[in-house]
Amino acid sequence: MVPPVTAVLPSRRAFGFALFGGILHLSIAGTLWIWFGFTMRVDLFLVYNGIGAVLLGAIPTLLLVTKRLVTPSFIVAGALAVSAYGTWSVYVAPPVTPTPVDPTPFGWYLIGWVIVVTLALVAGGTEYGVRYFRRGNNRPDSVQTHD
Repeated sequence: MVPPVTAVLPSRRAFGFALFGGILHLSIAGTLWIWFGFTMRVDLFLVYNGIGAVLLGAIPTLLLVTKRLVTPSFIVAGALAVSAYGTWSVYVAPPVTPTPVDPTPFGWYLIGWVIVVTLALVAGGTEYGVRYFRRGNNRPDSVQTHD
């Protein structure tokens, strides 16, 4: 029997938290974008990065609220922090700012948001699997007996 759609979809509360997480991440990424002096022209690249920034915040938040998975949030937060620090230390902190030839670490983070989301989902799936097997539920059809 197929469960009703409402049983499969997350709650409105979970979607609200996910939207908040997405907007928060977009705000942080946008602030860093401006601080690092990236171009501000509106084109498909900016739309792609904006969608990515929202999803980078929304997906880990949704997994945190619905499944209590923390590793996706750590993956995204860590990647954001490392890329922002890498860009800051090379292109903002030195007295003479080099001209970037390729995207900066933060630029790669935004361009490769699909990879970051995939890594976060794999980490979350691993966390979920470890929790599942640690509970002794490695065979759902077996009956647990306690002596």
